[in-house]
Amino acid sequence: MTKIWHRPLCGVTTIMALIGMNAIAAASDIFSFSEMQLRATVAGMPSSAAYLKITNNGVSDDRLIGAKAVIAQRVEIHSMEMDNGVMRMRAVDGGLSIAAGDSVTLAPGGLHIMLMGLTTDLAPDTQHEITLVFEKAGDIKLTGT
Repeated sequence: MTKIWHRPLCGVTTIMALIGMNAIAAASDIFSFSEMQLRATVAGMPSSAAYLKITNNGVSDDRLIGAKAVIAQRVEIHSMEMDNGVMRMRAVDGGLSIAAGDSVTLAPGGLHIMLMGLTTDLAPDTQHEITLVFEKAGDIKLTGT
């Protein structure tokens, strides 16, 4: 009896895997990304930042609600602004809205992905993976240097 159920379950499993892969591909096709740049660190430096341009090529708005990376204990979306001559950095509450057909640029001195509690030094020209988490599109993995 096990053999009778084995084949249909394998077929269902294969179909579910293909549907999942198509959903991931479709989500990552909605957005286009510039090359992600990671700020290199010196030995023992506890934090760094990642920068890139994100373009929403889809037909509906979405929101970048978070990010994650194995190279950091905490990853947050931050803004940087001048306040009475003092540079202030803060986590962005609620994420970054990216309208359909619009772009958001994360760059030094402004919006960026903050990597805190680094688990490794970020040497120049080394590649590291960061996963961006979108409200609708879900997780999209990118590699930056």
